[in-house]
Amino acid sequence: MTTALARRFKLDVSSIANPTVWVPFKGINDLNTPVTPNLQAADDYDTNGWSSFEKTMQGWVVTAKALRKTSGGTFDPGQELVRGQQLGFGDAGRVNVRWYDRNGGPEAFQGVAIVGWAPSKTGVADLDEITATFTGDGILAPISNPFSDPLVPVLLGATPSGAAAGSMVQITGSGFAGVTGATGVKIGGTNASSYFVVSDNVIVAIMPAGSAGSAPITVTNPTGTSTALPYTRGA
Repeated sequence: MTTALARRFKLDVSSIANPTVWVPFKGINDLNTPVTPNLQAADDYDTNGWSSFEKTMQGWVVTAKALRKTSGGTFDPGQELVRGQQLGFGDAGRVNVRWYDRNGGPEAFQGVAIVGWAPSKTGVADLDEITATFTGDGILAPISNPFSDPLVPVLLGATPSGAAAGSMVQITGSGFAGVTGATGVKIGGTNASSYFVVSDNVIVAIMPAGSAGSAPITVTNPTGTSTALPYTRGA
């Protein structure tokens, strides 16, 4: 018999606006996912002097400590999605979050959470680390473990805007590791003149010839093609 490893869990996030576009939250070195019941005393004469309780409510909080890693000079897209919600109100301060056993075990849950974000190490000898807190807002639902699901690329952003033919565009997201071939990156329906996969989260592409205006970007890996990312190009 072997002992399960704590690091087997994986955490993904998505925005309220795009709840099905899940992005891995990487760099985690500590993950805590307690569910806390609210217990009310239900003592009466029939309990014969023994305490009795009923659970009337419950809440959940996910606390993730993570190192602030960069790839191609860009912070992890999952972390950036969360960091960008820390000052918002309403849906602008919430994300969808799910965590699950990457070994395929039965522990897998999903819910909507209010975001908290704070540096957790700031000393001169420390690595940059943050603590992200996801305070549950409503139901925490058991889900089918999604770890074995094939993942198509997810696009989160492209910079700079307005790039002209021959200019470099940096595309951020996830699922880029398997992107190959001339048709792997398209801008405005046209193959990028060339591209380089920096990491699973970053691609640098060269803008092909074309007219200024709307030029949605797509990325394709062996699993499938991403949802188009709106982009406006120069001439």
